[in-house]
Amino acid sequence: MTLSFEEKQAIFDSYTELEAAPVSLKRFNYHFKDSAVEKTVLVRHLHPNGNAWIYAGYLPKEETQKGYVSVLEADEAALREWVDKAIAHLKKTVDGYEDGYSELWFDAQGDALRLTYENPVWSVTLADGQVEGIFKTKEAGEGYLHDEGFEKG
Repeated sequence: MTLSFEEKQAIFDSYTELEAAPVSLKRFNYHFKDSAVEKTVLVRHLHPNGNAWIYAGYLPKEETQKGYVSVLEADEAALREWVDKAIAHLKKTVDGYEDGYSELWFDAQGDALRLTYENPVWSVTLADGQVEGIFKTKEAGEGYLHDEGFEKG
């Protein structure tokens, strides 16, 4: 069964991280203000006829229309899945990592170092948080770790 405008609006409104903004013709956009990239419109043009477009930048371009997918025929489970995926995708920076993403690396003696993304750089830190190095790219941080005898855990 196709969801009504009000049902879809209630689903989108249930996401506290989304902010509704009225646009023309009684339509609404929903913005994700915590987006790590410039794009913030997660739901575009929720229309009284029940159609809207959800951001789908994680899908191949040929599966979307200008980076969005139509929700006209979507049920609640599909809407929530698409919104969750869009939020997760928009939390990632243009580098493809969410700020704070980290990995543990270990050497042969069991010592650990942490490689962490702190937009826009990567840091290597000791267990106590002391910084070992800062790198412009993940590859440079990984190279340093390999050179020091560490492998990803």
